[in-house]
Amino acid sequence: MIATDGVFSMDGDIAPLDEICALAEKHGAYVFVDECHATGFIGPTGRGTPELKGVMDKVLVITSTLGKALGGATGGGNTRPP
Repeated sequence: MIATDGVFSMDGDIAPLDEICALAEKHGAYVFVDECHATGFIGPTGRGTPELKGVMDKVLVITSTLGKALGGATGGGNTRPP
């Protein structure tokens, strides 16, 4: 499994998820993305970095604290069948 943030908080850098997903596919690995800084703000419809980079179907797990980008006090996660 390759785990990464979608957006890195210190500088706002966006992960190269297209490249990360290609690497994962090459090695038979899954991709896990923490979207706590991107939820609701990144991507055409706010679905985060995987949407922005066009790899929604290649990311197995997406998590978000819902407490950073959205200012809430809860957490959440989504996954799809491998």
